[in-house]
Amino acid sequence: TKFEQDVMINQGAVVDGAKDAKVKIEDATDWGYQPFLGMTYRVTERALLGLVYRAEADVDLEGDVKFHNLVIQNTGIKDADLSWDTPQWLEAGLRYRLFSGNYLYLSAGWQDWSEFGEKNEVSLEGHVTTLDRKWDDTWHAGVAFSHQSGRGHGYSVGFSYESSPVEDKYRTYDLPVDEIYKLSASYFWEGNKNLDFSLGSTLYLVGDADIDQTSQGVRSAGKFDQNYVLFLGGTARYRF
Repeated sequence: TKFEQDVMINQGAVVDGAKDAKVKIEDATDWGYQPFLGMTYRVTERALLGLVYRAEADVDLEGDVKFHNLVIQNTGIKDADLSWDTPQWLEAGLRYRLFSGNYLYLSAGWQDWSEFGEKNEVSLEGHVTTLDRKWDDTWHAGVAFSHQSGRGHGYSVGFSYESSPVEDKYRTYDLPVDEIYKLSASYFWEGNKNLDFSLGSTLYLVGDADIDQTSQGVRSAGKFDQNYVLFLGGTARYRF
């Protein structure tokens, strides 16, 4: 994990006429692990059930702090430590064969983002601050359909929804996340001999992330433009 952040300081709230200063956290890094376990169970000849559990991971970052244009007291702080918990999550999926070459997929999941929201800690030379972001657990659900013809090609389409981890009144500028809708489609075909190929895309429609925050004596409110994120990808597979 690598983290960097710039934070503006409203010095005018303390010193009349003082310009904004900036705190920069640089090269805050950590190595970690997050184990997971998956299993599948054939319910019937048509239905296959899958479960995946991913455990919580601790993130403890160490980095440098730099100040710019600071006129209020600087205590000589040079090091920063940041920590949080990457959430555990659980997901279940069902594949059901409708008829030859046609499959229906259903998925649902839960992620423990409330744990992340409660344990954001920032330590500057031993001065520890704990941030309670008031995040909630999230859930998501999806449905997809795939068709494969007997002539070596086919397609799939899907839709999913993921809830927002934070209410509008608690949303902050550093993590202005919101609910997400996803639309996906792909096409696959067999090539010559042992080659096959696929092309696919996923469109993310992210909520406008309404925000209303008061920080350092200044209130700001509004919303972000609707965000659209498009992923394009492809594969080529050779069977030995």
